[in-house]
Formats: sequence, C-alpha cells, structure tokens
Amino acid sequence: MTQNEKKPLNTPASLRCSLQNSEEVLIVTWQKIKAVSPENMVTFSKNHGVVVQPAYKDKINITQLELKNSTITFWNTTLEDEGCYKCLFNTFGSGKISGTTCLSLSVQPTVFLHYKFFEDHLNITCSANARPAPVISWKVSGSGIENSTEVLFHPNGTTSVTSVLQIKDPKRQVGKEVVCQVLHLGNVTSVMQTVHKGFWFSVPLLLSIVSLVILLVLISILLYWKRRRNQDREP
Repeated sequence: MTQNEKKPLNTPASLRCSLQNSEEVLIVTWQKIKAVSPENMVTFSKNHGVVVQPAYKDKINITQLELKNSTITFWNTTLEDEGCYKCLFNTFGSGKISGTTCLSLSVQPTVFLHYKFFEDHLNITCSANARPAPVISWKVSGSGIENSTEVLFHPNGTTSVTSVLQIKDPKRQVGKEVVCQVLHLGNVTSVMQTVHKGFWFSVPLLLSIVSLVILLVLISILLYWKRRRNQDREP
C-alpha cells in the first residue's frame, strides 16, 4: 500500500510503502523510476541494515527500519526529486512484490498587484510566481477593458504569470476596487487594491506649459535688456 505525496520544494519529504500480506520479507529496495530502467537508491535488510547508493548519500535515508513498512525521507527536496518511486519487497515465498508512490513538489505563489496611469489609459498589473503555474483571474467593473497575459518559465522550476488590464477610461476607475485572484493547487489567493486619483500625463498640456515658461523667460530678458538700455541713455 502506497500514498502519493505533495510537498513544498526545498523541504523534507517522506514516501511510505507497506506490505499487507503475511509473506516473510527478506529485503526492501527503493528505486527511482526513470525512462530507461529503474535506478536503485537504498535497501534495508536485517543482515546488512541500510545501504544507500553513492548517488543518494547525504540526500535520502530509510527512516522506518521495518521490513513490511518502509519509509524513505528526502532531507531537502530539489527539482530532481520530483517523480515516481518503486518499493520492492523481496519475499521468501512470493518473490518480489512492488508498489509505486509519487512525489510532487510545489512553491506557494508570490503575488504582486500595482497600477499606473498613462495619458489615455490605466494599466493594472497582477503577477504571480509559483510551481506549478498559477492561473490569474480578475474582479473588476467597467467597460473598455483589455486583458493580456505573459508566461515566463524559470530555471528553478517556478513559473511567472503576468496579467495586465488596460482600461481605456481611467477616470471612471478612480475610487473603485480591483481584485486579482490567483488559483494554485485548488486554493485561491485574492489581492485587492483601490485605484486612487493620479496625475494624467498629457503631452499637449506639457508642451503648453513649456511654451509658456519659455515665453515668460523671453519677456523677462527683453524687459531687462530694455531697462538696461534706457539706463545707458540717461546722462
């Protein structure tokens, strides 16, 4: 009898295997299932105790020293540990009896929500990084809303999902609440934020202000020059 396990990445994890019949067990062997053939990891018997293969030393051990109930423990899981494993009970009367158990590794989501005003629209961005890949959805009111999503895979096994809402009429969104919902392994994380009044950047307005400042500077220079000229003419 076996049971699959789901554990956070970079934490200890244990896999268990039990034999329910009355056969006498001589040795228990744990193997990692690979594409070509299973790879021996560790064995346990009364005569030789625990024997860990060199590739798995300081990485795993049998932590339940029984012949009919066996448990292996990974001290600190890595991406390479995710997969399925076989426990083999070598019995006296029935030969080898095996079971299979699988280990899935996850990383809880980290969620960020922020917004930015532009000249003619408002961008609201929600990003989530997790393993396996999270799914982002929105709760937002209004019309004229476009949504784009970008997915990025990282070497550490996590996936970043970024969803951007582009709102055509940003002024109507001021004072309203926006909710980003992140679905991960059946759990939903909600992050809320209220859009506050911002500064709407306008190119024509900026050009007008710059032109006015330049005009005022030129007028000031002209008046100063005229005043100096009049002073020079006085006897």
